[in-house]
Amino acid sequence: MPAHVGVVITTENESAIVNFNRERVVIADKPKPTIDKACSLLLKDNFSRIIIGIDPGKYPGIAVVGDNKTLSVYHVSVREVSPLIERIMREYDGKKILVRIGHGARLIRSRLINEILDLGLRVEMVNETGTTPHLGKGMCGQVVSDIIAATSIARIPGKSVGKQFIEPSQGEVRVIQEHSREYSNGRSTIPRQLARAVAKGELTLDEAMERHNAC
Repeated sequence: MPAHVGVVITTENESAIVNFNRERVVIADKPKPTIDKACSLLLKDNFSRIIIGIDPGKYPGIAVVGDNKTLSVYHVSVREVSPLIERIMREYDGKKILVRIGHGARLIRSRLINEILDLGLRVEMVNETGTTPHLGKGMCGQVVSDIIAATSIARIPGKSVGKQFIEPSQGEVRVIQEHSREYSNGRSTIPRQLARAVAKGELTLDEAMERHNAC
């Protein structure tokens, strides 16, 4: 393999016969993750610090920024955030990683902060006011808006935070109960105890509905 090659993308079966630095061999999977990983390997040596920006919500927007350059963006469910960050940590192994998260969506934000701290990363909370843009003609969709906001959040210095105490308000619990009623087409409403567990991230709405229906 020529010395100027930065990354080799190959199949799992053929990877064993590739005479190359094993850390620079990428096993082909789905196109986007494969290219993302290859590009990360090519770029990661050039960055002194990686910042992950998160726009919290039911489906958080996430942006990975290296020295003010946007490297990758994502839009995932709340449950997928921690596994995604773990993957980013592996891709940028040895690099200093800082997570910045917007101050909105209080319950989701608090849950994500606790999970990210458990991964051993430092977290800053950012005032996200003004980070969600007005989308011009031809631009539409919550996904685009959330990703742009996450990219902006990654570039705004915030305040370091520690573990969060999650205690949902009565109004937040009622909203989840209303969602459960909509989810079941008006047939049932989960009790406050289960709704509170959903609000704290201990259960998903699906799991709470299953427990309620099993009673």
